[in-house]
This record gives sequence, C-alpha cells and structure tokens, in this order.
Amino acid sequence: MKFFLSLFVCLFAFNVYAEKIYWYLAASMTKPGKAIVKQYNETHEDEVVLILGGSGQILNKIILSKKGDIYTPANEKYYEKALSENVVFYGEKLLVQTPVFGLSKKAETRITNFDDLLKPGVKIALGNPDTMAIGKTYQMKIEPKMPEKVADKIKSNTIINPTNVSQTINYVLSSTVDAGLIYDAGARLNNLKYVKIPDEYNVEVTAYISLVKYSKNKALAKSFLEYVRRNTQIFEEYGFDVVMQRAD
Repeated sequence: MKFFLSLFVCLFAFNVYAEKIYWYLAASMTKPGKAIVKQYNETHEDEVVLILGGSGQILNKIILSKKGDIYTPANEKYYEKALSENVVFYGEKLLVQTPVFGLSKKAETRITNFDDLLKPGVKIALGNPDTMAIGKTYQMKIEPKMPEKVADKIKSNTIINPTNVSQTINYVLSSTVDAGLIYDAGARLNNLKYVKIPDEYNVEVTAYISLVKYSKNKALAKSFLEYVRRNTQIFEEYGFDVVMQRAD
C-alpha cells in the first residue's frame, strides 16, 4: 500500500511541477515541428505543447491569452507585427520559403504553367491575408507586381481563401480546388506537382523564430529555442531551406 501511495505522490508531483513550453508555429511547418516536439518530449522532463495555425491566427491567440513561449510565423510581416505589438523579443531567421501554386491530381494535365491558372473555370485557393502569412505575402508583395489583367483573372478564379496553409493543402489533395497557393517545401512534402510564379512577381519569404515576452519561464523557453537550433536538420529532412545559424 505504501509503495502505491509513494508512486502516486511521485506521479502527482511530476505532473504538478513539470514545466510546459508553448510553441506557436505556422501551419506550413507542421511536420518538422511535430518531429522536433516529439523528440524533445521523449528526452526531457518538461513538455513542449505545439499550437498550430495561420501566422496571424496564432499571433492573435498569444495576444488574447497573454500566454506563450516561442512564436514562429511563416513570414517577416507577422514577425514585424509581433514586434510592433510588443509580443516578442528580437528573433532570428529560421528558414526561407517560396510561394508556388500546388496542383491537384485532377488538374495536373490541364495546368502545366502559370498562364494556365488564368484560364476560365480553373478553381484556385489563395489565402486569407488576415490569418496566414502566405496570404499576406500574396496581397502585399506578389499581386501588386502583376499586370492588372493577370491579377484580376487570378482573383476571378479564386473560390476560397483558407485560414492556414494546411487547409489549402487539404483542398488541393481532395481536388476541391485545382490549384492552391502554398510554399514550395509544402508542395514537395505532400508530393504535389506545382507551377512556379514568374520571378518578376514572386518573392522569397523568411520565417522567424522568437521568444515571447509573456513567457513564464524565459530561461526554459530560450533553452528550447537553442534545442531547435541544434536540430534544424529536421527541417532540412522535410525539404525546408534553413538559414538559422547552427550551434556547434
């Protein structure tokens, strides 16, 4: 009886005192994020809780809850917004991604280049610029470079604006749409063929990783950020172009 009581006390004490680290991560980086968290949680007493969503979605969650430790949006615009809202300390570049249009299986033979996206009847998923980084990038940096006729045709073919990249990929995989605006790494990761956006319109975007000012244990949060730094090869294994300086 005493043994079971002692075991219960130990388990209870562990559950009470084990620290939680809240990592708010853009949905476009879901797979490497989950892999890092799984590896970390299997080897540490404290626990990382992964919170996924559009870069704007998760930033709003941090602001409203005033809770979080690490924020990793998919582009610099939401990182800059987090800075201006006094949500994060200075962060650093993690990886770069390039927007492309991923293609559904049904559309692969009909859409072979960017101009095919402009044809009548093509169903496109773009992205909500208020909730997701790639939607914001398209609205602010890509679309303004396009001739008005090109931008109008893309807009007229757009049937949905998902709130995060994972939703867009699901729409493409299910052939709900013919093409969806996603990142090149996400297309490769999901075995999707894609068409490139012409260089004169397109941009690379940078994902940042930063410490959240609301963190209740900044030392532990910083320790986890360094753990990510030591394991950036996991992002590379999933096809991402990492630019974060590695720890020795």
